[in-house]
Amino acid sequence: MNLFRMSKVAFCKVKKKNRQGLFKAVWRAMDLADWKKHVKGKKVFLKINGISDQVVPGQCTNPWVIEAVIKKLQDEIKGVEISMGDADLAASEQLDEAARVWGFKDLAEKYGVRFVNLSRDKLVKKKIKGKIFEELHIPKSVLDADTVITMPVLKSHCLTHLTGALKNQWGVVPRVRHQYHLVVNQCIADINKFLSNITFVVMDATMCMEGNAPRTGVPKECNLVIASHDRVSTDTAAADYMDLPSEDNPMMIRAEEMGVGERKYKRVGDRVKKNPFLKPEPGKQPIFLLEMKLRKVPVIKQLIFDTPIFKFFAWGATKYNTWWWYNRKGKKYAMDVCENSWMSRIYKPLCRRAGLKV
Repeated sequence: MNLFRMSKVAFCKVKKKNRQGLFKAVWRAMDLADWKKHVKGKKVFLKINGISDQVVPGQCTNPWVIEAVIKKLQDEIKGVEISMGDADLAASEQLDEAARVWGFKDLAEKYGVRFVNLSRDKLVKKKIKGKIFEELHIPKSVLDADTVITMPVLKSHCLTHLTGALKNQWGVVPRVRHQYHLVVNQCIADINKFLSNITFVVMDATMCMEGNAPRTGVPKECNLVIASHDRVSTDTAAADYMDLPSEDNPMMIRAEEMGVGERKYKRVGDRVKKNPFLKPEPGKQPIFLLEMKLRKVPVIKQLIFDTPIFKFFAWGATKYNTWWWYNRKGKKYAMDVCENSWMSRIYKPLCRRAGLKV
C-alpha cells in the first residue's frame, strides 16, 4: 500500500469552542488537504445542505463552517466570485425558508455571495452517459462554476447508510431524484462522475446527525471538520469514524468503479478515535418503509410515483417530518443543544428565528 499516492483526508478538531476556534479548524483542514491544488479558477460554487426549514442542529450545514470557507476563499483568491446553494426537496419547497432561518441568505448578503435555489435555476440538458442516467437537467450555476466545493453535513442515512460528500450531489438534480430511490447508489455515482468540477470537500462534522437521519435523526456533537479533494475517500473515512460499514457500501463501491475517487485513504491532521453513530433503522421510519414497499410493485409505482398522485404522497411525508416528528422529537433535540452545547451560540438565534422559545 503506497501511502504517498493515497488521497489525503484531513480530520481537524474544533479545539477552542468558539467562533474563531471553529474557523481555525476549517482553515487547517483545508490547508492540510491542499485545497489550493484543487480549487481552480475564479468562479466557485458552494454546494451546501439546506434540507430543512426547521432548525434541528445537524440537519443543515453549520453557517459558521460556510462562513469560514467564504472568508478563506475571499482572503486567498483575488477576485473570486462565490455562489452557494441547494435545491428544494421533492416533497416540499423548503430552501428559501431554510436559507432565512439558518442564516444562509444573511451570509450571502454580508460577503457579497450569490445565493441560488437550484430548483429555480436555469436547467441545462446534458448527456452524462451513466449506467442509470443517459442525460440530466443540471442547474446552470453548477455547470458554470470553475470549481464546486461540496459542503455536506456528516449524517447517517436510512437509504445510503451515510450522507456525505457523494450524496450531497443528489440535490443537484432537483427534477428527478424522487423517482430513483431504488437505484440511488448508482444514480449518485453517475451524477458525481459527470460533475468533474467538484474538486474539493469541506465536510461539516461539528454537529452531526445519527439514527434515522438525514432529517429525522438525533443531533450528535462531534466538533470536527473533514476535508479532502476525493469524495469517495472522504465518505470512506467518515464511515470508518462513524463505525458504519464502508467496505461493502454500494454507494462508495459504485463511485469508485466509475472513477470518482478511491476508498483507500491516508488520514492526516488530528488523531480521532472511532465514534459509533446510532445506526439507521428504516423499519422505524413509516414513510420511508411505505415508500420502499410501494416502489417495488410496478403497477403501484407507476400509479403513485409517476403521476400527480405523488404530490399527495409527498404532502403526507412532509406533514410527518414537519409536524409529527418535529413537534414530538425535533424541538426537544433543538432545545437540548441550545441548553447544553457550546454551539448554543450558533443555534439559539436560529431557533428563535424558527419560532422556538429558547
